[in-house]
Amino acid sequence: MKKVSIQQVEPQFAQQLESPLKVALKQLGYSVPENFRLRVSLLQADGRKKRSNASAETWAPESDRMEFWLEPSNSEMSVSPPTGHNSNISTGTSETQARVPPAGAGGSGSLHPAEVKLLRALDRAESTPGWSFVSLKRFRDDILPQESFAAGEAKLTDVHWQELLRDAIEKKLILTRKVQNPKSPQFPVTAIRINRLLPEVQAVLGLAKKTLGFHPIHIKGEPLSAVILRERR
Repeated sequence: MKKVSIQQVEPQFAQQLESPLKVALKQLGYSVPENFRLRVSLLQADGRKKRSNASAETWAPESDRMEFWLEPSNSEMSVSPPTGHNSNISTGTSETQARVPPAGAGGSGSLHPAEVKLLRALDRAESTPGWSFVSLKRFRDDILPQESFAAGEAKLTDVHWQELLRDAIEKKLILTRKVQNPKSPQFPVTAIRINRLLPEVQAVLGLAKKTLGFHPIHIKGEPLSAVILRERR
């Protein structure tokens, strides 16, 4: 029997909880528009998003967290829950934030605006003078939380950044590798870099399209084969 994944069980939680939640909010004097739907996100105990393809059995209500909020069902931009509290609620009056797109959203030829912002942030980090690599931990914990947003631009929480970064790695938009830790050589560091060979990434960064085809280089002088044959005589 195939196990249910986190991605599959989250909508089921939302369906079961939506009506009781709306009734409770109405009793407390909160008016919720009819087109608003409940969204649920299952998190680890530390607040990080559970992997969407992980088994639903890996989430434990007694130790892990559930985050839920209301958002317009017909809008690309959703009202995202504030972080730092268990079972958060947003009724549409809090700050508007972009939901992280699921893996594969938008197709191979297009990227979600949040993915574009992530890639551009990493591109700037890779260009930092004196940096030979970008640490995954430093980029996630220090650089992304300081990312600025223009007036009216949808913002992302730390949880959304982490989910977005993980999805980008799974989709090979960002590549990872192990490098030596300058401070503690016995503990390698996970480094990340943009996969600039992908056409959609090249479009985001304004790079010229590159091919992986073979392009021979012409060198002046006699052919190498002639030199080898002469040496064998």
